[in-house]
Amino acid sequence: MKILSLGLSGSPDEIRTRLQQDCRTLARDGFRVAVDESSKGNYTFLGCNIAEGELSFRNYEHVKNSLKTFVAQMLAEYIVSHEEKTLIRRIINHNYCYFGDQERAAIYDNALKLLEEPGGDFGYTDRRNRILAKIKEYFDIHHELVLDGFLSFRLKDYRDRLTEVVDKAVDEYMLDMEYKEFIRVLRYFVDVQEAQVDEVHIFFGDGDTFKIRDARGRNIHNQCVEPLIMRNEEINYEDLLISALITIAPQNVMLHFSSELGKNHAAVETIQNVFAGRVGICRGCSLCLNDVGFPESERN
Repeated sequence: MKILSLGLSGSPDEIRTRLQQDCRTLARDGFRVAVDESSKGNYTFLGCNIAEGELSFRNYEHVKNSLKTFVAQMLAEYIVSHEEKTLIRRIINHNYCYFGDQERAAIYDNALKLLEEPGGDFGYTDRRNRILAKIKEYFDIHHELVLDGFLSFRLKDYRDRLTEVVDKAVDEYMLDMEYKEFIRVLRYFVDVQEAQVDEVHIFFGDGDTFKIRDARGRNIHNQCVEPLIMRNEEINYEDLLISALITIAPQNVMLHFSSELGKNHAAVETIQNVFAGRVGICRGCSLCLNDVGFPESERN
């Protein structure tokens, strides 16, 4: 007697193995369940059958419900672990076909990273549980499930959420490209300018505070640096600092931090990218001891 059947367009090997494992679990309870295989067009159907005979209705219902639970859990995990990647590629290729192969590959990688981020309401467990609920609901009425059709017609909400993830991955990719172009332009300005000083020291305090000093620890003042000394909530400190460094065009840049928080300043990564090969990080020096924390009314 056939309990349920799965239709697959791809290789059935992994799902067949999982089904056989589930059937062996039922066999330990005294029920003989076998997996058979047949082909219809491009699909392979794996059927789960139980021997008839003395099997009572009560036992049959127990075996049927247990097997459907096993299969639903297995399919939910299989969809998230395997089919999900194929769905993401299809969404990218369909919605963003104008991107090149390398660009689509980068978007794909971004999408996978977003799905792996902790927190949120669309993590691995949440996705699996949403799909599991849909499969169980389907098995309440049907005994045959064709995976391609189920993905296309029964998991619309899931596919819509994947589309949102891909859209976000595209936004992040475009921002990353804009940032790289921004860095490329700044590097060009640095490379074509003659260095005005050999070395500058940037002292990062907590929050947005920082100062620029020369190798002897003296403040560097010019039309770009001066506004940095005055605190103003409307000032974009990262832009001002980068503008000042581009104007000064130092040969070398040394970064000093008053604490671990200072290392998180938004400008640090940009400085390291623009002045690649010229940036050092201080591990502690006399200038740091004298000034980096900016106590005593911001020290002069």
